[in-house]
Amino acid sequence: MYLWIVGALLVLGGLVYSYVGSHPAGIIDGQHEGDVRTTVAGFGNQLNSVSLLSPRVSEEIQRAYRPYVTPELLTGWIADPSTAPGRGSSSPWPDHIEVDSVTLREDGSYEVMGRVMLRASDGDAGIIPVALTVASIEGSYLITKYEENPQEVEVATEDTVTLSLNETGSLYGVRITPRMVTEDSRCPQDVACIQAGQVRIQAELIDGMGTSTMEFTLGAEESISSEVAMFWLTTVTPEKASTTHTEDAQYRFTFTAEKR
Repeated sequence: MYLWIVGALLVLGGLVYSYVGSHPAGIIDGQHEGDVRTTVAGFGNQLNSVSLLSPRVSEEIQRAYRPYVTPELLTGWIADPSTAPGRGSSSPWPDHIEVDSVTLREDGSYEVMGRVMLRASDGDAGIIPVALTVASIEGSYLITKYEENPQEVEVATEDTVTLSLNETGSLYGVRITPRMVTEDSRCPQDVACIQAGQVRIQAELIDGMGTSTMEFTLGAEESISSEVAMFWLTTVTPEKASTTHTEDAQYRFTFTAEKR
């Protein structure tokens, strides 16, 4: 009996593992992020199969993209292949799409921010920022909009941007996304503290050299540098008004940049 129970548990565990492996994060919580990511990944893997210089480009667009985009978007690309994504030269070529964020909109569609990763014979060859909209249409998750080099989000001035966690903005062409608060030991305003405390966060920076994850400290004199600019975390809100824990959704981070 003991061995039978152990065997049943192993089988059940295997089924759960298989389900989770075939349904990426998001499908279990009912918001279908996994389906959205799967659609974008499949589409990204087809980009190199469409040569925009081919005399049969319309046929290639039809064959490669039909499972992943709406008929309306596909028809527009076939009518004017110059507006379609694909391989514009022999090198570099689009290899796949890295998804940075998936945001559920009020209308039930999903906004996806990501990067087309370019490759050449000698390795990585840069990125193309992309924004996609994905929607559930007759039971399938399809891309309704695709845009390369989209206008960046919430640029307050040319050298300052304020962002929530997992929101992406741009400073001097460098995309920045705060990902995680690793420390918030600020002293509450209504408490007498020996030390003021500090805030540390992890943020993702994307420039022409690729993606890097950096740790920012609020008010630090030392900057975080990229190939084009230097960055500081200058403000974090809300102020810590009491000992109450600050929820992730409440945080706003202001970054300041100075061109190198």
